[in-house]
Parts: sequence; C-alpha cells; structure tokens
Amino acid sequence: MKRKIKRKLLLSEKVSKGIIIGYARSIKTEIDELNTQIQALKHYGCKMIFSETLSINEEIKPELNKALNALSAGDQFVISSLDIVFRSRNEFITKMNEFLKKGISIKTLSGFFSISSSSEIISCVLNILNEIDCLERKNSDEKRKIININRFISGDNLGGRPKISDLKEKLVLRLRNEGYSYRSIRSQTGLALSTIRRVILDSEVK
Repeated sequence: MKRKIKRKLLLSEKVSKGIIIGYARSIKTEIDELNTQIQALKHYGCKMIFSETLSINEEIKPELNKALNALSAGDQFVISSLDIVFRSRNEFITKMNEFLKKGISIKTLSGFFSISSSSEIISCVLNILNEIDCLERKNSDEKRKIININRFISGDNLGGRPKISDLKEKLVLRLRNEGYSYRSIRSQTGLALSTIRRVILDSEVK
C-alpha cells in the first residue's frame, strides 16, 4: 500500500481561505514588467489575475475596478507593490479600512505590506494615520489663510497676474503709441512680452 504524501501548502493557501485575486499594472511601454508581475502572482497562487497597461496620466483603471469588485469576505488581494493600486497615503488608508470592514486581506509580493490578522490593531493604526493626515491638511489650510490675510493687509497681489506700477503701464502705452514694437518696449521696460500685450489689450478694452 502506497503511503499518501500530503502536499505542503503554499503560504498563500495558509493565509487565506477564500479566493486569492491578483492585480498587475504597468505603463504601455513596459510589457515585460507587466509579464513579470503576472508570473509572480501565478507563482504565489492567485486563482484570478486582472492586468492592464495604461498611459502615465491615465487615472481610470478598468481592470483594477473589476478586481476590487470581485473581492469578498475571506478573499486575499495580492499586488506587487502598493503604488500599483494607490496614488496617495490617504487613498491607501481609506481602502485599507474598507478591506478590513469587509474581511478582505491584502499582501504585496515585495514583502513590504501584508494584513491578514490582528485587524483591530491594524484598523487602529490606520485611523491614527488618517487623523495625522487630517491634522497636516488643517495646519496647511490654516497657514495658507494666514498668508493670504497678511498679503491682503499689506496690499500684495493675491495670486494671478503680477501687478505692475502705473508708471510702467503709462510708459508701455506711450512707447506703443509712438510706434515702438513689442520687443523694443520689452528691452526698454524689462517687462515680459505677455505683460506688455496684456497692458495694451486692457487699454483698448477701456
């Protein structure tokens, strides 16, 4: 009678009792990188793999949305690294909290990040990070308000086009009326051509 040898479980099989879903992404010029990710996901034990190539500036990721919609409680989401999916720390924190509430675990093949247990502790850490993000945003907004108030009080121009003195405006208009070209006016006043054009156009509207 032959002895039955029990197959050693993969790490991924030990961690998750649900489906292991992988996602791979690269820019359109890096197909080899995409194939490398897919092979790594297969080796890890992913039963479903969603992949796509996108341009650098493309924000909509159809295959990523399909992968996220396919996940349910007990499943594990596997990616090569966090930047494949998340664009910012705030987006990462938000999505991680959603995963924890739904009972979905996530792992990066780089080994940098993995959640599959102690969800209460991880949720607490994520909430702390989220509060720190809110604190930083509020402090930045407060500093921006103070700067704008000080600039308003001092009479500085609040953004937009740089303001020039009335004397220079009059000089630009006088030189133009005398028949000088835009480039000649620029050399005499030191103003940018765009500023000179704006001054002349504004005077014509008036």
